[in-house]
Amino acid sequence: MTVFNLEMIDLQSIESIVLTPHPSVCLLVIDAISPAMDFKGLVRTLIPAGCQYFMILGHAAEDVHDALDDAIDNCDLGYCGTPTAVHNDESTEDVESFLLNAAIPGESNVRCVVGYDNEYDAVPEIVQKLRVEYSRSK
Repeated sequence: MTVFNLEMIDLQSIESIVLTPHPSVCLLVIDAISPAMDFKGLVRTLIPAGCQYFMILGHAAEDVHDALDDAIDNCDLGYCGTPTAVHNDESTEDVESFLLNAAIPGESNVRCVVGYDNEYDAVPEIVQKLRVEYSRSK
């Protein structure tokens, strides 16, 4: 699979995100849920833009997983069936490999959207690997 695009998003300003529709996987790395996080807004922005899978890492991953599932169920987009999964027990290599090779089966060109709330250890390493893959795919 080739990486179409690597988008970094600010989870505190979901309403300002504008993405053109394209098959996407979203990696969220969140250590703490703040009251300012708008999960319904995130879902309403990313699913119509092509997000087909939410990968979640970080100390708050289980809570984020629950909040995303609730937002997807109640986002007024109809049935989306967009999967969410916690990947905390995986190495950064496994997360990167899953994101590039298995998150969206059958897609050969995927946009990766990465959102995080701080410099979690895995984020820079994963983002660097994605940038290398993006460069190779050009």
